[in-house]
Amino acid sequence: MEGSGSGPESPGALGPGGPGLGPLFNVTGLLGNGSLRNDTFQDEALYPVPLHVVLLLTFFYVSISVAAIVGNGLVLWVVATSRRMQSVTNCFIANLALADVIIGLFAIPFQFQAALLQRWNLPEFMCPFCPFVQVVSVNVSVFTLTAIAVDRHRAVLSPLSAPPTKLRAKVIIAIIWLMSLALAAPMSVALGVIYIPDELPPLPPLPADLAATSLPLHPTKAFCTLVGLSMADMMVYRMVLVVVQYLTPLIIITLVYTRMAHRLWGSRAPGNAEDSRDATLLKNKKKVIKMLVIVVALFALCWLPLQTYNFLQNVYPSINRYRYINIIFFCCDWLAMSNSCYNPFIYGIYNEKFQREFRLRLDVCLRRSPAGRGSISRELSNLDSSRWEWPAHNTRTGTLALHRNGDKMAPLGDKHALNGSNSALSVITGHTSLTP
Repeated sequence: MEGSGSGPESPGALGPGGPGLGPLFNVTGLLGNGSLRNDTFQDEALYPVPLHVVLLLTFFYVSISVAAIVGNGLVLWVVATSRRMQSVTNCFIANLALADVIIGLFAIPFQFQAALLQRWNLPEFMCPFCPFVQVVSVNVSVFTLTAIAVDRHRAVLSPLSAPPTKLRAKVIIAIIWLMSLALAAPMSVALGVIYIPDELPPLPPLPADLAATSLPLHPTKAFCTLVGLSMADMMVYRMVLVVVQYLTPLIIITLVYTRMAHRLWGSRAPGNAEDSRDATLLKNKKKVIKMLVIVVALFALCWLPLQTYNFLQNVYPSINRYRYINIIFFCCDWLAMSNSCYNPFIYGIYNEKFQREFRLRLDVCLRRSPAGRGSISRELSNLDSSRWEWPAHNTRTGTLALHRNGDKMAPLGDKHALNGSNSALSVITGHTSLTP
């Protein structure tokens, strides 16, 4: 066990919901009796991160953490307070936003500080708690993306089938959380805090009256590392996460969206292709599918480097002895964590309904008068009930018309009725009478 290269490595950090080795908490030389040999501790071999790089990394991590919390919090606010936004698909989108908020609160800041400082400075209970929460959140994200893909697949390929209800969507979301918690359960017992002698000169001899006390002769520093599972068990668990949490869902999602693209772009609109209503339905479906494909593609690309790193640790563990592995890890980890802040921008760019709701809340906040804490909620509630009245059926023409702020919109048969931002009938709104 002597020397700089001896001893098995011990994992302590997390990858994309799965634990990683070496670059974060590289505590080596765990002996059979549970003691630690200081001469086998290897973190000094890592590249010492310069101060300007530390400041740059801190800025980047803080930026994505704040953006994830604020942006996804806004998505949750929109879906929770607007009845017309509470469709089945938007229930799943809100669940995805909730998972990203949790990542922004717990996974991004705490893992970064531990990786950067090469010690655990937080309360001990947070050592297993933060990684556990990260695994759960990433599981929820990818399982929710899969559920959205399956739901859209049904709407596109079986448009005449009974649409799923919001109750069914809530049951599916509950199952997603239960599955995610079960898959993350090993992380709740795998990690713990240990203390090893710090690499500082030993303290001078203590006075005789203090020699018998329990004061440590050497300063120690805390590490969040593997204590509850063996190395072999952790390697198996990490591979299970890569397969269940990344590869399998993305294969399913890719196949599902490929079939939908073939149906939407490879065939004409159902019924009379010259009918503006059918053309609008097809256009709206394509627009939503494009938006969801972008969400999934960003997820896959952002997590790919970190998932690759996790996989390589199993087949080539010595990569953690590379001097600059900590810098490589920071780049991979930041890219993966940044995925939690992109979705609100995608919704705002590609979906008119979210655009309108975001603008509405921004306008209300900017012109809010100090009338009390509940004024924003009351104003949004009033707008939600007044902007759209109940549909009116035109008995003479047999068409359905909408009334917006007292102004009658064109009937559904009018080719201009559903164009632009006035469309209240896109897939995301949940008006399943026209679009699934």
